[in-house]
Amino acid sequence: MKSMKHFEINLGKENVKLAGYLHDLSEELKNAAIRPAVLIFPGGGYFTCSDREAEPIALAYMAEGYQTFVLRYSVGKDIPFQESYEDAIAALTYVKENSEKLRVDSEHIALVGFSAGGHLAAAVGTMSMVKPSAMILGYPVILDATGELIGKEIPGLDKAVTEQTPPAFIFSTSNDMIVPIENSLKFAAALNEKDVPFEMHIFSDGPHGLSLAKPLTSNGQKNMVNPSAAKWFEFSISWLKSMWGDFFAEDTDELEMKKNGISINTPVRLLMEETQCSKILEKYIPDIKEMLAANPMSGQFSVIIMNHYSPEIITDEMLKAIERELEQISK
Repeated sequence: MKSMKHFEINLGKENVKLAGYLHDLSEELKNAAIRPAVLIFPGGGYFTCSDREAEPIALAYMAEGYQTFVLRYSVGKDIPFQESYEDAIAALTYVKENSEKLRVDSEHIALVGFSAGGHLAAAVGTMSMVKPSAMILGYPVILDATGELIGKEIPGLDKAVTEQTPPAFIFSTSNDMIVPIENSLKFAAALNEKDVPFEMHIFSDGPHGLSLAKPLTSNGQKNMVNPSAAKWFEFSISWLKSMWGDFFAEDTDELEMKKNGISINTPVRLLMEETQCSKILEKYIPDIKEMLAANPMSGQFSVIIMNHYSPEIITDEMLKAIERELEQISK
């Protein structure tokens, strides 16, 4: 039976923990061997890391097909922002550098942060040399003046936006009394000024710290349940797919191949069983037999999926050339 794989490691400090929630490999999920990922920074005013904005968020994104990670970064009254910031960069660096082992698409990693965690995510997105591919910011702290409320000196991230800042998805509520929507609005204005793509949703009602805005994450508090604001999660998934696309569903099985002929959508293992097709693949990928021997599951992928996940192995130009030659065989 295939199941979720969970791990937890320390990132250089006893109190800084990175948890991972990973999909296992499966012959029935061959188009999702490599997955986009989200790295979650819970909120808590830089004094704690909220459980309500940690594992429930990770499992929600995991259910949508993502590899998910939660960072419990350095927090506390005497912990400066810089220390939390360095923890966040270390976590993103770990996921990127270990993307192959974690089966993560290193070009599609989003930071998801809430409140102070949203400030941390936006800080990495704007200030760090190591950047995510996207940011999802829930009722985020953005303005430096907000630091006065928590007794910490923090950077104003509306002033840190550049053309290199990754796209952002922002949501909040108009009557948030803890982190006023001025934070979100000024960040959106800064993104707009630098032509950075973003999507923003300001819901009409809801207290600060809604998390998923469902009973599951309400801690039993009725005002933390808000079906309207809960739509932010669905909207964030649609936003990510609009930028990154969805999992491939263009493959063909053996019966379809016999019916429809061969193409770049045919599993490589089937193409290699046909002499003419195998010669074409070996022409463009000389070591393809060795690749399949080392990783038999890759034979389930089509050439177009291999191009999508490994463009360094099959370039767009190679894909077009293979497609032309396979079409000649099909005629």
